[in-house]
Amino acid sequence: MKIRLVVPFLVFSLSSCKFYYNSADINKKLKISLDNVNSNCDKLSGQIRNYQSEFLKLNCTNSTLEQKKASSMFDEINISLVSLSTFRQKTNDEYGKFVLYTKGKDKIQSGTTEWNSFKDTKRQFKSALKSIQKRGNETVKKAEELNKFVLEQITPKIQKCVVDDYQKSIKLATDSLRKLEQDLPIKIAQYTTKVSLVLKNFESSFPAQCQELNSELSKMKELEKELNLIADKVQFINRDFLRRTKGIEYIYSCSSEWEFVLKTEQEMRNEQTKLNEIRMKLQLIQNQIQTIANQMKQ
Repeated sequence: MKIRLVVPFLVFSLSSCKFYYNSADINKKLKISLDNVNSNCDKLSGQIRNYQSEFLKLNCTNSTLEQKKASSMFDEINISLVSLSTFRQKTNDEYGKFVLYTKGKDKIQSGTTEWNSFKDTKRQFKSALKSIQKRGNETVKKAEELNKFVLEQITPKIQKCVVDDYQKSIKLATDSLRKLEQDLPIKIAQYTTKVSLVLKNFESSFPAQCQELNSELSKMKELEKELNLIADKVQFINRDFLRRTKGIEYIYSCSSEWEFVLKTEQEMRNEQTKLNEIRMKLQLIQNQIQTIANQMKQ
């Protein structure tokens, strides 16, 4: 980064043996220098923030020595950024003073108060520009070191949850559950009809078996209630995950939010286990109903 102070031309008046600066020329050249300062500071800050972003996006709780060191480096960079901003503001303030003490004056002549003020302005500008350049280069170097440290010492040791992929996996589980929710009432209706026909034909001759058929049918209807409870729970998990991860692309294992990811995973596993049990019970009930019906028909 190079920031240069544009020095105005000094004019000598033969008639009065006085030196003077043209105020408009000075203002134009100082404004160029000031714009240069502001532009370079913006670029520097953007570059530094970009280097910091690698650590910032991890949202680490600083529980390990590496994370604590990176956090310390991050804070040190922020302190340097504040210092850089202070020098920038000082330059802008000095330009503001210049505008005030040259207001209504077309030139600044040697031996006047404005002449001495301008000498101070040049000195302040030169000092601030030098400090900005030095501090800016130092801060960029620190930010590069932070970025390198994070990529080499922290990122390889942590896990990452891709929020979008996770949301898709929850949706797949929800879709599978919804299909079973739609299919089960149809199956219950079919088996209710089937059992009714069997009862009509065999209730008097096979009362024990018919009672068992009614019992199995009741079990099937109970599964629908269990399924509804699972559906409610999965919908809650899904809504909660969407709410907690809105606008988030990744969640890392060094983050406090990782506990939420693990909790969500466990809750989904629990509901999936219950769902698998319902499928298994449903199959057993269907087999039992078929077996009993076949026995009575023999």
